[in-house]
Amino acid sequence: MFKTMTVNKYPPRQWALVGHPGSGKSTFAAQMQAPLLVVDADHRFSEVAGLASLVYQLSDDPADNVNAERIASLLKTNMAGAGVQTVVIDSLTAILSPLVVEAILSNDAGANKNRVGAFKDKALAMRLLQDAITGWGVHTLWIYHYRQGLDAKAQQAEATSISLVELTRLRRSLNLQLSVVERGGRRGVKVDWARRGRAGQTLWDETGIWRGMPERIEAAVYDGLSLAEQDSLARLAPASFSGPADAIAWGFEQGAFDDALHAQNAYEKVKREGAPATAAAMWPLWVEDVRRRLAERETTPAGDVVETF
Repeated sequence: MFKTMTVNKYPPRQWALVGHPGSGKSTFAAQMQAPLLVVDADHRFSEVAGLASLVYQLSDDPADNVNAERIASLLKTNMAGAGVQTVVIDSLTAILSPLVVEAILSNDAGANKNRVGAFKDKALAMRLLQDAITGWGVHTLWIYHYRQGLDAKAQQAEATSISLVELTRLRRSLNLQLSVVERGGRRGVKVDWARRGRAGQTLWDETGIWRGMPERIEAAVYDGLSLAEQDSLARLAPASFSGPADAIAWGFEQGAFDDALHAQNAYEKVKREGAPATAAAMWPLWVEDVRRRLAERETTPAGDVVETF
């Protein structure tokens, strides 16, 4: 017989966490609801596993933890009845980066007529991982990293190890986007984006191991909000964004674009043509462009959608 659906106080923890190497991302993951199943792609989770009450490993073969097809297969074989409460992907960087490098090297060698299509394996791996993991309905924590590089003017710049396109695609499986911040010898977690709650606040760790932090985050994001207020926050056009990835993902989620890559290209076009002097000046230009595209879609018959990579 069918059972009555349980209404929980908080939504499932479908979270992503980004931070610098050594900033405590894996330690944070150890505080998620156990038993944990860890996709240990960085091969370092054993260093913090003792902080969790119970941790399962995906496989004792390190190669299985960085291969999307093997991850999906092992989940399909072993998840049912295992009692797993949280799946931790630590990290998504280690799974996708080799595919990106392979595509770049192949393009540089002139092996591909379609340079964008060379990234098809990465896009398919991302989709497979999302479907294979989120389909089990458990809590999920996706971890990835910041990295240092040079911008178009050869200046030092900080970016994420996951492209804007992949972050946009990932967000369909998320309800919170978190980042580790470090200031004055302290560590905290900033809520960069929340699908149905408050965002923008930073919660500081006073325990040194993030003890109780997931519960504090939920309280800060959701407590005191009615379902109607949560619905309103989910529909509201933001007055600001935490960065380009947040802005592009929002535009994509509104239904203004057929694919995340289309959304990114449109964002770059608005930035290029509008030439905003600051991020604050960029946001209203982007919101206006998304709304214009949505209005045009309402009056234009839908055609066939061809996904790009």
